[in-house]
Amino acid sequence: MNQQLKWDYFDHGLDYFDEEEYEKALKYFEKALEIAPGFENAIAYKSFVITELKSLEESLEYIDLELEKYPDYESLYFLKASLLSDLGRYAESNFIFDLALEKGFDADLTYFGRAYNYFGLKDHKNAIKYFKKHLNLNPDDLESWSKFGYSLYILSDLEQALNCENKVIKIDPEFYLPYFYKGKIFLGIKEYEKALNCFQKAHNLNPEDEDIKHYLKKLENNI
Repeated sequence: MNQQLKWDYFDHGLDYFDEEEYEKALKYFEKALEIAPGFENAIAYKSFVITELKSLEESLEYIDLELEKYPDYESLYFLKASLLSDLGRYAESNFIFDLALEKGFDADLTYFGRAYNYFGLKDHKNAIKYFKKHLNLNPDDLESWSKFGYSLYILSDLEQALNCENKVIKIDPEFYLPYFYKGKIFLGIKEYEKALNCFQKAHNLNPEDEDIKHYLKKLENNI
């Protein structure tokens, strides 16, 4: 009876979560956890709700508390690593990914996070390694293709870098990120007019992005 009820509460929470009614979702996830305090799915989604309603930091605090109670839950290490990555604490995140793997977590699911961590750490050799693994399993991830392309440029593979960015643009010409990274690539090889055109296109598609604004201002003041 209680097993079915916890899933009923959890499913109600999911419905509200999908509708972005996070307060109502939280209520049902907590009801599920009252019945089964170690219910991993409900713990995970409660952390997602905390992120939406409060902050990444408070979600991380919640996961840390749950890890104290359930140190063998491999999924909690993955959640913690993902939160640390979102907070820009990339080296810590990779360390926790290692702990998740030691607990038996599926390595395939960590490739994305590790790629982004190494990209954030500017360790582009390792970023490329994990982007390849991730994209082999998730070939439609356009953001990863774009970042992968920029990492290739950093390691002096200009042709393949531009091929990656152009591939993303061909698939989705309204996605700003490949124009941004093409702009950085052209800026790096001192093709300033091309760089400016790319940053302008990226800005038109994502006018609130501060990094794009920075590069646009830098170029407009120097061309």
